[in-house]
Amino acid sequence: MTQLRSLFYETMRPQIRWEGGTRVPASPDKVAVVAQYSTTARVSRSLAALIQEVTEAGYFVLLVSACPVDAPLEWPADLDLERVAVLRKPNIGYDFGSWAVGIQHVPQVLKARLLLQLNDSLVGPLWSLERVLNDFEQTPHDWWGMVRSHQFAPHMQSYFLGFKPQVLQSQPFQDFWTRVSVHADKHEIINRYEVGFQRRLYNEGFTSGCFLDSREIVATGDNPMIQGWQQALEAGVPFVKRELLLNSNLIPGADRVPQVLEAEYDVHWRQWLP
Repeated sequence: MTQLRSLFYETMRPQIRWEGGTRVPASPDKVAVVAQYSTTARVSRSLAALIQEVTEAGYFVLLVSACPVDAPLEWPADLDLERVAVLRKPNIGYDFGSWAVGIQHVPQVLKARLLLQLNDSLVGPLWSLERVLNDFEQTPHDWWGMVRSHQFAPHMQSYFLGFKPQVLQSQPFQDFWTRVSVHADKHEIINRYEVGFQRRLYNEGFTSGCFLDSREIVATGDNPMIQGWQQALEAGVPFVKRELLLNSNLIPGADRVPQVLEAEYDVHWRQWLP
């Protein structure tokens, strides 16, 4: 496999370090590369639940943490970390920077039969991920997303993506990760990386599938996990966007989210944050 190296990665490389003794196997079968950020070393219930779900489904987790605290991450005592490798990096480059570092530092993840690309921007999973993961693993397509949005342009929302070998081992996919750099503007990141990356896969002829298409629950210009948060839950997506809970003025009716989660799903959302 061609060695993957970018200026972004090489500049950061002296500050990248392993935490703990677990490493990614040389030839992994199923891998989840998870981008994580928090201002505290304490691992959130959301992240712990996400890792537990994917490891129990047979995935090895490469957690790329941009937590700025020097202390080791603090995990729940009952969480099995045997299949979790933790890579610490500076808080630079947002989630795409973390995924790029993980892939370049541990290129054997591209040998996997199945690869999930995840982040910790969601509250949940609030129930089992079995339906979602089965949908990915059984898709006939080359790559997949949990939620396809049509806001800005058709694209999979990047917090929960899955790829198969025909994509992982392709030159366009590998080249993309060597071209990730630092951008301060969030909209530029969405356009260049979330939308632009997926447009390139489409142009290369790769086909995609999804668990939920936003057109089933919201208007084309709406964000399915913001304006359509309740419909997404009802459709089987076991997550709520964290920003929706932290900002009750984000959209009209956002102040109802905690009450709905508690009344209908028995979820006290503050328990899921760090």
